Amino acid sequence: MEMWKYAVQLKRPVAEPALRFVHVPNSHAFLMGVDVNINSKGLRDYEYSFARAPGTYRIMMLGDSTTFGWGVPLEATIPKLLEHELNQRPPAAIDKFEVINAGIGNYNTVQEVAYYQSFTKVFDPDLVILIFFINDPEPVPAERKGFLIDRSYLAAFATSRFDMLLRRFGKRPDWKMYYASLYENDTPALKACEGALASLAAIARSPVLVALLPELRQINDHSYPFMAQHKQISSFLSAKGIQVIDLINGLKDHGPESALWVTPTDDHPNGKANALIAKQLRDWLWVNGCFRSRRSSQPE
Repeated sequence: MEMWKYAVQLKRPVAEPALRFVHVPNSHAFLMGVDVNINSKGLRDYEYSFARAPGTYRIMMLGDSTTFGWGVPLEATIPKLLEHELNQRPPAAIDKFEVINAGIGNYNTVQEVAYYQSFTKVFDPDLVILIFFINDPEPVPAERKGFLIDRSYLAAFATSRFDMLLRRFGKRPDWKMYYASLYENDTPALKACEGALASLAAIARSPVLVALLPELRQINDHSYPFMAQHKQISSFLSAKGIQVIDLINGLKDHGPESALWVTPTDDHPNGKANALIAKQLRDWLWVNGCFRSRRSSQPE
């Protein structure tokens, strides 16, 4: 129901079929016990000008509700934690890092890439990081016509509870079956997801890193149920020459899985999980020498 409030209070529809919705600029909501502010450009972040200051290395982070920072304060989101980590020890040629949060809840890869193309490419980042989640090959949602469900808390609550009952009694697939099914039989949605990943590398005039974020309900003791799907996406990205990091190794075995959840019933990553993700990204960027600005090799 907090997701319903998020959709009603912070999102607006757009005509572009690949997007369907974006954030309402200059909006605010209180969600999951946290103040959420959307800036003038529709991002859950501080205000940034499109032009960056000299000596600034800019990273654009794309993703869904995990990148957006569901249930955590802004400073505990992955982009802001990574920004803090990088600014602790910037290399000599860089004065500061900016990691801009372009995450929007309920987006899939197709929407994330379309959003970059239409809204955030203008920030001209030095690096694009896309946080990929297991459900990213879902179809782009169809246009909603049910005004009552969209605007009535009671109707949305009743619908969500009915859906829960169907899943409990086996009338709809459980989460493992559902996520695995997204990668079967070269579905149109999977093909669209792969096409979006490939197009991002072509659209961006800067390097692209795709970070595979595991589903946090079962990651310990080598029991993660979606390793085959992670390998499937990794192989596709590698064949396209796109850099990829799998984040599962830095997240597993930190106590029970629920220690990384935002609430005992919501397995979105909490501040601890986000910090572990940010440190993995920081280390990968350092090891792979990603901080030589593409402008530094251009003639004055």
